[in-house]
Amino acid sequence: MLVDLKRIVAYICPFCSNISSKALSVFNFSGAEKVQLICPTHGCHETCVYITQKNSKYKLDIECPLCGETHSYSISKESFWNKPLITYKCPIAGIDIFFAGERKEVEKTLDENSDVYSDVMDDLDEEENSPFDLLYAIVERLHHLKDNHKISCTCGSEDAEFNIVNGNIIITCARCRKSKIIEPSEENLIGLLNARAIIIGN
Repeated sequence: MLVDLKRIVAYICPFCSNISSKALSVFNFSGAEKVQLICPTHGCHETCVYITQKNSKYKLDIECPLCGETHSYSISKESFWNKPLITYKCPIAGIDIFFAGERKEVEKTLDENSDVYSDVMDDLDEEENSPFDLLYAIVERLHHLKDNHKISCTCGSEDAEFNIVNGNIIITCARCRKSKIIEPSEENLIGLLNARAIIIGN
Protein backbone atom coordinates (compact mmCIF):
# COMPACT_ATOMS: atom_id res chain seq x y z
CA MET A 1 0.00 0.00 0.00
CA LEU A 2 1.32 3.44 -0.96
CA VAL A 3 1.53 5.69 2.09
CA ASP A 4 1.46 9.48 1.85
CA LEU A 5 4.04 10.85 4.28
CA LYS A 6 2.58 14.38 4.35
CA ARG A 7 -0.47 15.41 6.40
CA ILE A 8 -2.24 18.59 7.43
CA VAL A 9 -3.39 18.74 11.04
CA ALA A 10 -5.81 21.30 12.47
CA TYR A 11 -6.64 21.93 16.11
CA ILE A 12 -8.30 24.47 18.41
CA CYS A 13 -6.24 26.22 21.07
CA PRO A 14 -7.87 25.74 24.51
CA PHE A 15 -6.23 28.93 25.76
CA CYS A 16 -7.03 31.53 23.09
CA SER A 17 -9.61 29.59 20.95
CA ASN A 18 -7.63 30.09 17.73
CA ILE A 19 -8.05 27.40 15.06
CA SER A 20 -4.62 26.51 13.67
CA SER A 21 -3.30 24.20 11.00
CA LYS A 22 0.16 22.77 10.46
CA ALA A 23 1.82 20.65 7.80
CA LEU A 24 3.47 17.49 9.13
CA SER A 25 5.72 15.02 7.40
CA VAL A 26 7.32 11.83 8.61
CA PHE A 27 10.53 13.84 9.09
CA ASN A 28 8.89 15.73 11.97
CA PHE A 29 9.00 12.45 13.88
CA SER A 30 12.56 11.55 12.91
CA GLY A 31 14.58 11.14 16.08
CA ALA A 32 11.75 12.55 18.21
CA GLU A 33 9.53 10.49 20.47
CA LYS A 34 7.01 13.31 20.80
CA VAL A 35 5.77 16.06 18.47
CA GLN A 36 4.14 19.14 20.00
CA LEU A 37 1.52 21.17 18.14
CA ILE A 38 1.73 24.72 19.42
CA CYS A 39 -0.69 27.62 18.99
CA PRO A 40 1.02 30.11 16.64
CA THR A 41 -1.02 33.09 17.89
CA HIS A 42 1.19 35.97 18.99
CA GLY A 43 1.40 36.04 22.78
CA CYS A 44 -0.04 32.54 23.21
CA HIS A 45 2.28 29.76 21.96
CA GLU A 46 0.68 27.20 24.27
CA THR A 47 0.97 23.49 23.47
CA CYS A 48 -2.38 22.16 22.23
CA VAL A 49 -1.58 18.60 21.14
CA TYR A 50 1.11 16.02 21.87
CA ILE A 51 1.69 13.18 19.39
CA THR A 52 3.81 10.39 20.85
CA GLN A 53 5.26 7.43 18.95
CA LYS A 54 4.52 4.05 20.48
CA ASN A 55 5.83 1.22 18.32
CA SER A 56 3.53 1.04 15.28
CA LYS A 57 1.07 3.60 16.66
CA TYR A 58 0.75 7.27 17.52
CA LYS A 59 -0.81 8.38 20.79
CA LEU A 60 -2.52 11.78 20.61
CA ASP A 61 -3.10 13.81 23.76
CA ILE A 62 -5.40 16.71 22.86
CA GLU A 63 -6.05 19.63 25.20
CA CYS A 64 -9.79 20.13 24.75
CA PRO A 65 -10.99 23.72 24.18
CA LEU A 66 -14.56 22.72 25.07
CA CYS A 67 -14.52 20.83 28.35
CA GLY A 68 -11.01 21.64 29.55
CA GLU A 69 -9.96 17.98 29.83
CA THR A 70 -7.14 16.17 28.01
CA HIS A 71 -8.48 13.54 25.60
CA SER A 72 -6.22 10.68 24.51
CA TYR A 73 -6.56 8.71 21.28
CA SER A 74 -4.47 6.04 19.56
CA ILE A 75 -4.09 5.40 15.84
CA SER A 76 -1.82 3.20 13.74
CA LYS A 77 0.94 5.00 11.86
CA GLU A 78 -0.33 3.53 8.59
CA SER A 79 -3.83 4.96 9.17
CA PHE A 80 -2.46 8.35 10.21
CA TRP A 81 -0.45 8.75 7.03
CA ASN A 82 -2.90 7.09 4.65
CA LYS A 83 -6.48 8.02 5.62
CA PRO A 84 -7.85 11.03 3.70
CA LEU A 85 -9.47 12.42 6.87
CA ILE A 86 -9.22 11.69 10.59
CA THR A 87 -11.28 13.56 13.18
CA TYR A 88 -11.55 13.29 16.94
CA LYS A 89 -14.41 14.67 19.02
CA CYS A 90 -14.71 15.97 22.55
CA PRO A 91 -16.64 13.02 24.09
CA ILE A 92 -18.63 15.43 26.26
CA ALA A 93 -19.67 18.06 23.71
CA GLY A 94 -19.71 15.75 20.66
CA ILE A 95 -17.89 18.34 18.54
CA ASP A 96 -14.75 17.67 16.47
CA ILE A 97 -11.64 19.22 18.02
CA PHE A 98 -8.82 17.68 15.94
CA PHE A 99 -8.40 16.97 12.24
CA ALA A 100 -5.71 15.30 10.16
CA GLY A 101 -5.44 14.17 6.57
CA GLU A 102 -5.26 15.52 3.06
CA ARG A 103 -5.30 19.31 2.90
CA LYS A 104 -8.45 19.55 0.79
CA GLU A 105 -10.37 17.19 3.10
CA VAL A 106 -9.32 18.99 6.29
CA GLU A 107 -10.09 22.43 4.85
CA LYS A 108 -13.45 21.23 3.50
CA THR A 109 -14.46 19.87 6.91
CA LEU A 110 -13.42 23.06 8.68
CA ASP A 111 -15.38 25.15 6.17
CA GLU A 112 -18.50 22.99 6.58
CA ASN A 113 -18.38 23.43 10.36
CA SER A 114 -17.21 27.05 10.51
CA ASP A 115 -20.57 28.30 11.85
CA VAL A 116 -20.55 25.72 14.65
CA TYR A 117 -16.99 26.64 15.68
CA SER A 118 -17.77 30.34 15.50
CA ASP A 119 -20.77 29.91 17.81
CA VAL A 120 -18.82 27.71 20.22
CA MET A 121 -15.85 30.06 20.36
CA ASP A 122 -18.18 32.99 21.00
CA ASP A 123 -19.80 31.04 23.83
CA LEU A 124 -16.41 30.27 25.37
CA ASP A 125 -15.71 33.99 25.59
CA GLU A 126 -18.95 34.71 27.47
CA GLU A 127 -19.15 34.95 31.23
CA GLU A 128 -19.63 31.98 33.53
CA ASN A 129 -23.34 31.32 32.99
CA SER A 130 -23.02 31.32 29.20
CA PRO A 131 -25.14 29.35 26.71
CA PHE A 132 -22.21 26.97 26.29
CA ASP A 133 -22.17 26.23 30.03
CA LEU A 134 -25.85 25.35 29.75
CA LEU A 135 -25.22 23.17 26.70
CA TYR A 136 -22.34 21.44 28.48
CA ALA A 137 -24.46 20.77 31.58
CA ILE A 138 -27.25 19.23 29.50
CA VAL A 139 -24.87 17.01 27.49
CA GLU A 140 -23.17 15.90 30.71
CA ARG A 141 -26.57 14.98 32.19
CA LEU A 142 -27.51 13.04 29.04
CA HIS A 143 -24.29 11.04 29.22
CA HIS A 144 -25.06 10.25 32.87
CA LEU A 145 -28.54 9.01 31.93
CA LYS A 146 -27.16 6.92 29.08
CA ASP A 147 -24.45 5.36 31.27
CA ASN A 148 -27.16 4.34 33.72
CA HIS A 149 -29.37 2.83 30.97
CA LYS A 150 -32.00 5.54 31.34
CA ILE A 151 -32.17 6.45 27.65
CA SER A 152 -33.98 4.08 25.29
CA CYS A 153 -35.96 4.11 22.06
CA THR A 154 -39.47 2.91 21.32
CA CYS A 155 -37.80 0.24 19.15
CA GLY A 156 -36.20 -1.20 22.30
CA SER A 157 -32.61 -0.10 21.69
CA GLU A 158 -30.54 1.69 24.35
CA ASP A 159 -27.79 2.63 21.86
CA ALA A 160 -28.12 6.42 21.58
CA GLU A 161 -25.91 8.96 19.85
CA PHE A 162 -25.60 12.65 20.71
CA ASN A 163 -24.95 15.43 18.19
CA ILE A 164 -25.21 19.20 18.26
CA VAL A 165 -26.98 20.76 15.26
CA ASN A 166 -27.76 24.47 15.02
CA GLY A 167 -27.22 24.83 18.76
CA ASN A 168 -29.68 22.06 19.68
CA ILE A 169 -28.82 18.62 21.06
CA ILE A 170 -30.05 15.73 18.92
CA ILE A 171 -30.44 12.30 20.53
CA THR A 172 -30.56 9.64 17.81
CA CYS A 173 -31.27 5.94 18.12
CA ALA A 174 -28.38 4.07 16.52
CA ARG A 175 -30.70 1.22 15.48
CA CYS A 176 -33.75 2.83 13.87
CA ARG A 177 -32.46 6.45 13.58
CA LYS A 178 -35.45 8.00 15.36
CA SER A 179 -34.40 11.21 17.05
CA LYS A 180 -35.34 13.62 19.80
CA ILE A 181 -34.39 17.31 19.87
CA ILE A 182 -33.48 19.07 23.10
CA GLU A 183 -33.10 22.83 23.06
CA PRO A 184 -30.53 24.15 25.56
CA SER A 185 -32.58 25.99 28.19
CA GLU A 186 -32.66 26.19 31.95
CA GLU A 187 -36.14 24.67 31.89
CA ASN A 188 -34.94 21.64 29.93
CA LEU A 189 -31.88 21.24 32.16
CA ILE A 190 -34.09 21.19 35.26
CA GLY A 191 -36.38 18.69 33.55
CA LEU A 192 -33.44 16.41 32.73
CA LEU A 193 -32.08 16.63 36.26
CA ASN A 194 -35.46 15.43 37.52
CA ALA A 195 -36.08 12.90 34.74
CA ARG A 196 -35.92 9.21 35.56
CA ALA A 197 -35.75 8.19 31.91
CA ILE A 198 -35.82 9.48 28.33
CA ILE A 199 -37.60 7.62 25.54
CA ILE A 200 -36.73 8.46 21.92
CA GLY A 201 -39.69 8.38 19.59
CA ASN A 202 -42.31 9.55 22.11
